[in-house]
Amino acid sequence: MEIIVIVFQLVLLLFHQATTLVNFYPFNNVRNYTIKERLLECFVNGVIMAVPVIGWVFRIKWMVTASLFIYPVLLAGEYLNWWKHYLFNPTEEWIKTYDRIFKETIIVLPPIKNNPIPNLEHTILHSLTLETTVVTYIYYFTR
Repeated sequence: MEIIVIVFQLVLLLFHQATTLVNFYPFNNVRNYTIKERLLECFVNGVIMAVPVIGWVFRIKWMVTASLFIYPVLLAGEYLNWWKHYLFNPTEEWIKTYDRIFKETIIVLPPIKNNPIPNLEHTILHSLTLETTVVTYIYYFTR
């Protein structure tokens, strides 16, 4: 089971890094990110997502324990950044960002009013984050 945890964590990390660094338009649209935005997101989230992987691979207790905090924080950030604006009332700042970067990407979810809709890339990323969180918690508390 431990290998499954590590695989989920690695897939999440690699998916995020690939879709942050490489333009797969219309799946994502990093060509409309500035280099600074792209590198900052890649570095910050890359470091955060690498800690659990390193911890589980090398059995570093504090990093394994940190993963129990990291993944729920990532989920909260994803909700606040995407789902809150989709489900409720988006801010003007988010609408501008969404229109500049994500509006022309692949969308599979139905619209809610005129709210920005999470694109397929982020729907997959957030599903991977949720799945990774669940798998990590299940294994940690049942081993």
